[in-house]
Amino acid sequence: MRTHLYREQFEAAVKRITALASEETQGAIPHIENWTARDAILHVGSVFSFVARSIAQNAPLNDNGVAAWANDSINHPDTEELSEWFKSKSEHLAEVIWSHLPDDEIWTTSRSIKTAAFWMRRMTQEAAMHRWDIEAAHAATNPIDAELAIDGIDEFYDFFVAERLSDAFAGKGTVHLHATDADGEWMITRFNEGIEVEKTHGKGDVAARGPASDLLLFVWNRKTHSELETFGDTKLLVEHQRLLQV
Repeated sequence: MRTHLYREQFEAAVKRITALASEETQGAIPHIENWTARDAILHVGSVFSFVARSIAQNAPLNDNGVAAWANDSINHPDTEELSEWFKSKSEHLAEVIWSHLPDDEIWTTSRSIKTAAFWMRRMTQEAAMHRWDIEAAHAATNPIDAELAIDGIDEFYDFFVAERLSDAFAGKGTVHLHATDADGEWMITRFNEGIEVEKTHGKGDVAARGPASDLLLFVWNRKTHSELETFGDTKLLVEHQRLLQV
Protein backbone atom coordinates (compact mmCIF):
# COMPACT_ATOMS: atom_id res chain seq x y z
CA MET A 1 0.00 0.00 0.00
CA ARG A 2 1.29 3.46 -0.83
CA THR A 3 2.46 5.10 2.40
CA HIS A 4 0.75 8.44 1.71
CA LEU A 5 -2.61 6.66 1.94
CA TYR A 6 -2.00 5.44 5.48
CA ARG A 7 -2.67 8.80 7.07
CA GLU A 8 -5.94 9.18 5.19
CA GLN A 9 -7.09 5.78 6.43
CA PHE A 10 -5.75 6.42 9.94
CA GLU A 11 -7.64 9.68 10.25
CA ALA A 12 -10.87 8.13 8.96
CA ALA A 13 -10.66 5.32 11.53
CA VAL A 14 -9.80 7.51 14.52
CA LYS A 15 -12.51 10.01 13.57
CA ARG A 16 -15.04 7.19 13.69
CA ILE A 17 -13.70 5.86 17.01
CA THR A 18 -13.79 9.38 18.48
CA ALA A 19 -17.44 9.69 17.51
CA LEU A 20 -18.31 6.27 18.95
CA ALA A 21 -16.47 7.14 22.18
CA SER A 22 -19.05 9.85 22.83
CA GLU A 23 -21.89 7.30 22.61
CA GLU A 24 -22.78 4.28 24.74
CA THR A 25 -19.54 2.36 25.39
CA GLN A 26 -20.68 -0.50 27.62
CA GLY A 27 -21.84 -2.69 24.74
CA ALA A 28 -20.06 -6.03 24.47
CA ILE A 29 -17.86 -6.81 21.48
CA PRO A 30 -19.38 -10.14 20.43
CA HIS A 31 -16.25 -11.79 19.06
CA ILE A 32 -13.88 -10.81 21.92
CA GLU A 33 -14.75 -12.31 25.28
CA ASN A 34 -15.13 -9.87 28.18
CA TRP A 35 -14.41 -6.80 26.06
CA THR A 36 -16.69 -3.79 25.69
CA ALA A 37 -16.48 -0.85 23.33
CA ARG A 38 -14.97 1.15 26.21
CA ASP A 39 -12.27 -1.49 26.73
CA ALA A 40 -11.35 -1.32 23.04
CA ILE A 41 -11.21 2.48 23.02
CA LEU A 42 -9.00 2.50 26.12
CA HIS A 43 -6.77 -0.16 24.54
CA VAL A 44 -6.27 1.71 21.27
CA GLY A 45 -5.70 5.08 22.92
CA SER A 46 -3.18 3.51 25.29
CA VAL A 47 -1.40 1.79 22.40
CA PHE A 48 -1.16 5.18 20.70
CA SER A 49 0.30 6.69 23.88
CA PHE A 50 2.85 3.89 24.29
CA VAL A 51 4.03 4.14 20.69
CA ALA A 52 4.25 7.94 20.63
CA ARG A 53 6.21 8.08 23.90
CA SER A 54 8.49 5.21 22.90
CA ILE A 55 9.33 6.81 19.56
CA ALA A 56 10.08 10.09 21.33
CA GLN A 57 12.55 8.44 23.72
CA ASN A 58 13.83 5.97 21.08
CA ALA A 59 13.20 3.04 23.42
CA PRO A 60 10.17 1.08 24.61
CA LEU A 61 8.18 2.70 27.39
CA ASN A 62 7.98 -0.67 29.12
CA ASP A 63 9.82 -3.95 28.59
CA ASN A 64 6.63 -6.02 28.81
CA GLY A 65 5.48 -4.78 25.41
CA VAL A 66 2.88 -2.44 24.02
CA ALA A 67 -0.17 -4.72 24.34
CA ALA A 68 0.47 -5.61 27.99
CA TRP A 69 1.03 -1.97 28.90
CA ALA A 70 -2.03 -0.80 26.98
CA ASN A 71 -4.29 -3.40 28.61
CA ASP A 72 -3.16 -2.63 32.17
CA SER A 73 -5.86 -0.50 33.80
CA ILE A 74 -3.23 1.39 35.80
CA ASN A 75 -2.29 3.13 32.55
CA HIS A 76 -5.86 4.09 31.65
CA PRO A 77 -7.27 7.58 32.24
CA ASP A 78 -9.59 8.29 35.14
CA THR A 79 -12.08 10.24 33.06
CA GLU A 80 -15.56 10.05 31.65
CA GLU A 81 -14.49 12.27 28.74
CA LEU A 82 -13.40 9.26 26.73
CA SER A 83 -13.92 10.89 23.35
CA GLU A 84 -11.71 13.88 24.13
CA TRP A 85 -9.04 11.66 25.68
CA PHE A 86 -8.94 9.37 22.64
CA LYS A 87 -8.91 12.31 20.23
CA SER A 88 -5.89 13.84 21.98
CA LYS A 89 -3.98 10.53 21.95
CA SER A 90 -4.65 9.93 18.26
CA GLU A 91 -3.71 13.47 17.28
CA HIS A 92 -0.47 13.28 19.24
CA LEU A 93 0.47 9.94 17.70
CA ALA A 94 -0.22 11.25 14.19
CA GLU A 95 1.96 14.29 14.89
CA VAL A 96 4.82 12.08 16.10
CA ILE A 97 4.67 9.52 13.29
CA TRP A 98 3.97 11.79 10.35
CA SER A 99 6.63 14.29 11.37
CA HIS A 100 8.93 11.67 9.82
CA LEU A 101 9.43 10.57 6.25
CA PRO A 102 8.56 6.91 5.64
CA ASP A 103 12.25 5.91 5.35
CA ASP A 104 13.41 7.74 8.49
CA GLU A 105 14.98 5.37 11.00
CA ILE A 106 13.11 5.30 14.32
CA TRP A 107 12.38 2.89 17.18
CA THR A 108 9.97 0.06 16.28
CA THR A 109 8.90 -3.29 17.70
CA SER A 110 10.08 -5.13 14.60
CA ARG A 111 13.37 -7.01 14.40
CA SER A 112 13.80 -6.15 10.73
CA ILE A 113 11.83 -2.97 9.96
CA LYS A 114 13.28 0.11 11.63
CA THR A 115 11.66 2.96 9.74
CA ALA A 116 8.69 5.28 10.27
CA ALA A 117 6.79 3.43 7.54
CA PHE A 118 6.43 0.53 10.00
CA TRP A 119 4.37 2.65 12.39
CA MET A 120 2.43 4.38 9.61
CA ARG A 121 1.23 0.95 8.59
CA ARG A 122 0.91 -0.69 12.03
CA MET A 123 -1.03 2.13 13.68
CA THR A 124 -3.33 2.53 10.68
CA GLN A 125 -4.09 -1.19 10.77
CA GLU A 126 -4.56 -1.02 14.55
CA ALA A 127 -7.06 1.82 14.23
CA ALA A 128 -8.99 0.21 11.37
CA MET A 129 -9.32 -3.17 13.08
CA HIS A 130 -10.47 -1.77 16.39
CA ARG A 131 -12.82 0.66 14.67
CA TRP A 132 -14.53 -2.44 13.32
CA ASP A 133 -14.52 -4.04 16.79
CA ILE A 134 -16.13 -0.99 18.37
CA GLU A 135 -18.74 -0.81 15.63
CA ALA A 136 -19.49 -4.49 16.30
CA ALA A 137 -20.49 -3.53 19.84
CA HIS A 138 -23.12 -1.32 18.20
CA ALA A 139 -24.11 -4.09 15.74
CA ALA A 140 -23.33 -1.75 12.84
CA THR A 141 -20.01 -2.65 11.23
CA ASN A 142 -18.60 -1.15 8.06
CA PRO A 143 -16.04 -3.12 6.03
CA ILE A 144 -12.39 -2.19 6.13
CA ASP A 145 -11.17 -0.52 2.93
CA ALA A 146 -10.18 -3.25 0.44
CA GLU A 147 -6.71 -1.89 -0.31
CA LEU A 148 -6.01 -1.45 3.39
CA ALA A 149 -7.30 -4.95 4.09
CA ILE A 150 -4.95 -6.46 1.48
CA ASP A 151 -2.09 -4.59 3.14
CA GLY A 152 -3.24 -5.82 6.54
CA ILE A 153 -3.14 -9.45 5.44
CA ASP A 154 0.36 -8.90 4.06
CA GLU A 155 1.38 -7.40 7.41
CA PHE A 156 -0.14 -10.30 9.32
CA TYR A 157 2.04 -12.85 7.53
CA ASP A 158 5.13 -10.70 6.84
CA PHE A 159 5.43 -9.26 10.35
CA PHE A 160 3.36 -11.00 12.99
CA VAL A 161 3.68 -14.56 11.72
CA ALA A 162 7.23 -14.20 10.39
CA GLU A 163 8.62 -12.53 13.52
CA ARG A 164 6.45 -13.87 16.33
CA LEU A 165 4.70 -17.04 15.21
CA SER A 166 7.09 -18.50 12.66
CA ASP A 167 6.56 -22.14 13.68
CA ALA A 168 3.05 -21.93 15.16
CA PHE A 169 1.30 -23.23 12.03
CA ALA A 170 3.93 -25.82 11.15
CA GLY A 171 2.58 -29.09 9.82
CA LYS A 172 1.15 -30.40 6.59
CA GLY A 173 -1.27 -28.92 4.08
CA THR A 174 -1.80 -25.87 1.93
CA VAL A 175 -4.20 -22.95 2.33
CA HIS A 176 -5.20 -20.53 -0.41
CA LEU A 177 -6.83 -17.19 0.38
CA HIS A 178 -8.34 -15.19 -2.48
CA ALA A 179 -9.81 -11.69 -2.28
CA THR A 180 -12.78 -11.21 -4.57
CA ASP A 181 -12.89 -7.40 -4.60
CA ALA A 182 -9.20 -6.49 -4.84
CA ASP A 183 -5.91 -7.88 -6.14
CA GLY A 184 -4.89 -10.20 -3.33
CA GLU A 185 -4.06 -13.92 -3.16
CA TRP A 186 -1.97 -15.84 -0.65
CA MET A 187 -0.72 -19.41 -0.96
CA ILE A 188 0.29 -20.77 2.45
CA THR A 189 2.35 -23.96 2.48
CA ARG A 190 2.97 -25.73 5.78
CA PHE A 191 6.26 -27.47 6.57
CA ASN A 192 7.58 -29.25 9.65
CA GLU A 193 9.49 -26.12 10.68
CA GLY A 194 6.96 -23.44 9.74
CA ILE A 195 5.18 -22.01 6.73
CA GLU A 196 5.92 -20.30 3.44
CA VAL A 197 3.57 -17.58 2.20
CA GLU A 198 3.54 -16.63 -1.47
CA LYS A 199 1.38 -13.91 -2.99
CA THR A 200 0.23 -15.98 -5.91
CA HIS A 201 -2.61 -18.04 -7.28
CA GLY A 202 -2.56 -21.73 -6.49
CA LYS A 203 -4.63 -24.78 -5.65
CA GLY A 204 -4.58 -25.50 -1.94
CA ASP A 205 -5.97 -28.31 0.16
CA VAL A 206 -8.46 -25.65 1.17
CA ALA A 207 -9.39 -22.35 -0.43
CA ALA A 208 -11.25 -19.43 1.12
CA ARG A 209 -12.66 -16.62 -0.99
CA GLY A 210 -14.34 -13.39 -0.01
CA PRO A 211 -14.04 -9.62 0.17
CA ALA A 212 -10.62 -8.45 1.35
CA SER A 213 -12.13 -7.04 4.54
CA ASP A 214 -13.63 -10.42 5.44
CA LEU A 215 -10.33 -12.21 4.76
CA LEU A 216 -8.49 -9.76 7.03
CA LEU A 217 -11.11 -10.26 9.72
CA PHE A 218 -10.69 -14.02 9.30
CA VAL A 219 -6.91 -14.02 9.81
CA TRP A 220 -7.41 -11.80 12.86
CA ASN A 221 -10.05 -14.15 14.31
CA ARG A 222 -12.93 -11.72 13.92
CA LYS A 223 -14.85 -13.87 11.43
CA THR A 224 -14.93 -17.62 10.92
CA HIS A 225 -14.46 -19.55 7.70
CA SER A 226 -18.22 -20.13 7.58
CA GLU A 227 -18.58 -16.48 6.55
CA LEU A 228 -16.35 -17.06 3.51
CA GLU A 229 -16.77 -19.14 0.38
CA THR A 230 -14.68 -22.26 0.95
CA PHE A 231 -13.55 -25.32 -0.99
CA GLY A 232 -11.75 -28.32 0.45
CA ASP A 233 -10.57 -29.26 3.92
CA THR A 234 -11.92 -26.51 6.16
CA LYS A 235 -10.27 -28.11 9.21
CA LEU A 236 -7.10 -26.35 8.03
CA LEU A 237 -8.88 -23.00 8.34
CA VAL A 238 -10.01 -23.85 11.86
CA GLU A 239 -6.43 -24.79 12.73
CA HIS A 240 -5.14 -21.59 11.13
CA GLN A 241 -7.29 -19.51 13.47
CA ARG A 242 -6.51 -21.64 16.52
CA LEU A 243 -2.73 -21.56 16.08
CA LEU A 244 -2.09 -18.13 14.54
CA GLN A 245 -3.38 -15.89 17.31
CA VAL A 246 -1.49 -12.67 17.98
